[in-house]
Amino acid sequence: MNRRIFTISTAAMALLLGSCGPTPQLKVKEAVLTLSPVDQNPSAFHFNVYGGPKDVYLLRVSTPSAIRTEMHDVGVDPKTGAVTMSPLNRVLIPADKKVEFKKGGKHVMMWGVNLIPRRLGEIEVEFLFSNNQRILVEARVQEIDGSDPDEKKALN
Repeated sequence: MNRRIFTISTAAMALLLGSCGPTPQLKVKEAVLTLSPVDQNPSAFHFNVYGGPKDVYLLRVSTPSAIRTEMHDVGVDPKTGAVTMSPLNRVLIPADKKVEFKKGGKHVMMWGVNLIPRRLGEIEVEFLFSNNQRILVEARVQEIDGSDPDEKKALN
């Protein structure tokens, strides 16, 4: 009888331990702000969002270092072939999937980026999701050619 209980409990433990894989976590990585060469024009912010255990929506991307931010998507008008850009109110982040915000696709535009990110070479950005999770990210800041930022360029 004891041997039977031991065998059953060992099998149960093996099943429990086998299901203990890593749980996907909602995260934001590879974040880079590319500064516009014209200060009055918006800068482009690109990053990747990795989905967690459940589907969520990305609702807002914000920073105290910019006057305004907007999520956009780039598309092509099927009739004219013209490239269009449309604002996004929210973006679905499927469970355990990667959503790319990249050049030529989804991205965030930032207007009025101040001198602090240029001096530090990084910008703090907050991401708000539909599950009320907030993620703070320190994103790299670069000039349009990929070089380190130069605050002197912003003074012209």
